[in-house]
Amino acid sequence: MKLGKFIRLEYTGTLDNGEVFDSTDPKVVEDAFGSTVIILGAGHVLKGLEKGLLEMKIGEKKELDISVEDGFGKRDPKKIKLVSTNKFKSDKIAPYPGLKVTMDGQMATIKSVSPGRVVVDFNHPLAGLKLHYKVKMIEEVLDTKIQIAELMKFHFGRELGFEIKGNQITIENVPKYAQNKLKEELATYTAFKSPSFVELKGETHEEHDQSS
Repeated sequence: MKLGKFIRLEYTGTLDNGEVFDSTDPKVVEDAFGSTVIILGAGHVLKGLEKGLLEMKIGEKKELDISVEDGFGKRDPKKIKLVSTNKFKSDKIAPYPGLKVTMDGQMATIKSVSPGRVVVDFNHPLAGLKLHYKVKMIEEVLDTKIQIAELMKFHFGRELGFEIKGNQITIENVPKYAQNKLKEELATYTAFKSPSFVELKGETHEEHDQSS
């Protein structure tokens, strides 16, 4: 399979002890969709998983072992930091071991709490671990409307309204933080080089200006 293709796949990722950390199977993970569509080369999946997918054919099932380097990387001791409890008080957070927090735009996990200070780990929870995937490549998605609908689901967990006219596309209610990334993906992997975004309030469909 080549880079730039939209492919539908199912997968389940586990640790060495068999613990599931991610899956598209709703029988395994409650809020899973059942399958997902990704763009090969867009960084939608881990590097190691993408390497395996590039060697697969439509309809093929495969088990892949992902190294630490091709997974979430090695654990970095420099990413474990001491933070004053005053920081959490000002943010109205009661810290406790295991709590997931966002600090300075980064996800982190609280490792321990002691008087006056909190140990915060900014490493990914799966950093330093080998991973295992069971994956099935279901189909290549060629229909443009399905590609766009599935891309919205991948990024936002739901479909967003959109309208296509020729090589122009307008998409409704794309969060501002995601607009630049989405524009880049559309320009790189689809015919829509200048997508437009509109914000609708309480509307499900209306005509939109197609200019960018």
